[in-house]
This record gives sequence, structure tokens and C-alpha cells, in this order.
Amino acid sequence: MQKKYKIGIRLAIALFAYSFIALKVGLTGFENISKILEESLLSQNLIWFAIILILMPMVWALEAVKWRFALSDYTQMSFWRSWRSVWYGVVAGHLTPNRIGEPIGRLALVKSDVRGKAGFIAAWCSLTQQIATVFFGLFGMAWWFSVKGLALFPASVPIWLIFIIIFLWVGFLFLGISKINWLAHWFESFNWFQKTLHYERLDLRIKTSTYFVVQLISLLRYALFSTQYVILLRLFGVSADIFDLYAIVALTYFFSSLIPTFSASEVGVKTGFAIWFVAMVSDNAFGATAASLFLWMLNLAIPALIAAWFSWKGEESE
Repeated sequence: MQKKYKIGIRLAIALFAYSFIALKVGLTGFENISKILEESLLSQNLIWFAIILILMPMVWALEAVKWRFALSDYTQMSFWRSWRSVWYGVVAGHLTPNRIGEPIGRLALVKSDVRGKAGFIAAWCSLTQQIATVFFGLFGMAWWFSVKGLALFPASVPIWLIFIIIFLWVGFLFLGISKINWLAHWFESFNWFQKTLHYERLDLRIKTSTYFVVQLISLLRYALFSTQYVILLRLFGVSADIFDLYAIVALTYFFSSLIPTFSASEVGVKTGFAIWFVAMVSDNAFGATAASLFLWMLNLAIPALIAAWFSWKGEESE
């Protein structure tokens, strides 16, 4: 019953998100949409599309470096193997709510005797990326409130409720990062879990230097894919100050990270938030939609399609 309830909530969120997008894009008008597309495909814009395409492998290269470095105290892995492992996670993430299967998917190419540790390290890496989302999201909120003087949501949404949700989410993230070793030992106390991992010892003592390096890579990676988003918003005709666009992207990622979604509805939720915040500085709802869809296809859908054809055998001798 509880599972059906959760599925119902996610479906309702997806339905609301896509209905909101359809309404806003419909108000843009077909003629305006055609004009936006025509202008975005002008020859002088091709260099910007090229930059966006170049940034895609850079984003994933950073994730591969981060994953490899985080695992280095437990097992050695080549850069290419680390990249494939990360993309396996993307495939698994597409098949699970909120991409929670992503850390599990990464284990396909990890040596069997350290897969338990690797699973928790993968979850820990995901949390560091969420910390980057929170970090830039709070900067986005500060810019929105203090510089732009704009509200985040309608007056009917109590601001205190938003801040309570943010406080709880930030607390959960820092607790997860700081107590990952305790969490691993807690799971280790269950006999069925020990059997699943063939009695692997889950002793995760992550060094402070490791945390700072991994967190720095997460911040840099965020800067790259948010820059992709900003360029796409500009290319699809969203006319706004560059700082406003970065704030829009930061707020979009931040608030969409708080919403439970399926992979198929994740892009809809992100697009919905993007449209909402873009509408405060521009009337180009289609531009926000096109940018969000293009970025999702480039950074998530294409890697998942490619990784689905990789060999799923764990060549441990590599």
C-alpha cells in the first residue's frame, strides 16, 4: 500500500510538471517558437553549440576522476574503466526513482571483494554532488532575494515551510557525508546484508583530504554543467543578465533536487522550475523548455544509450 502511495505521488508530480510545461509553452505561441528555433540555429551560434558538446565529455571525465580517486584507498581502477563504471550507473539510475540505482550500477566493474565499500563510496560521492547543488542553490537564493528583490514562490506558499525543508535536506546531506562509516557498519549488522556481500568488512575511513578533493571536483563539475545550461538558455532566446541566468539554473537544480521523481519525470520537474524562474525575468517559456530537454538528452540520455551497449562483464584484471 505504501509503495502504491509513493508511486501515486510521483505520478501526480510528473503529471503536474508536464501540464505546467505544456500550458506555459502553449502560451508562447507557434510563431514565436519557430522564430526562437530559427534564431538559435544561426551560423554564429554553432560555435556555442560546439562548446556545449565539448563540455559534455568534460563533465563525465570529472565524474570518472572523482569516482576513481574516491575508490583509490580500496581498489585501483583505470580512468577508462572508471568512466564506464560511472555510465553504467547512469543506465541503472534511469531505471529507478530519483536515480537511486546509480550507485549500485557503478559496481558492475568494481572488484567483487570491495563492492560493499564501493557501494557506500558511490552513495557518498552522490551526496557530495548534492552538497554542490545546495552550495550554489543558496547563492542563487541570496541573489534572487537581495539583488533582484524577487520572491521564490507565490505568496500562498509560506516561506518558513521552504526554509524548514531546506534545513532538513541540508542536515540530511551533511549527516550522510559525515556518518557514512557509521551507516556502513549499521548495515553490516544485518546478517542478510553480510551474506550478500560475502562477509566483506565495511570499514570506511575517508580521509579529510579525500573529502576536500572529491568535494572540489563536485563543485567544478557543477560549474561546467550549469554553464552548459546557461549557454543553452541564451541560445534559445532567454534574454537575461548572465548572473540572473546562473541564479535561475542554481535555483532550478536546487529545488528540483527536493522533489521525488522518476527518471522520465525528472526532466519535467527541472523544466517546470526553470520555466517558473525564467518567467520572472523573461517571457520565453519555450526557451527554458528547449534548453532543459537538450541538456537532459546530451548529459543523461545519450550516455545511457551508449552505456547500454557496453559489456556488463566485470573484467577485474583490467
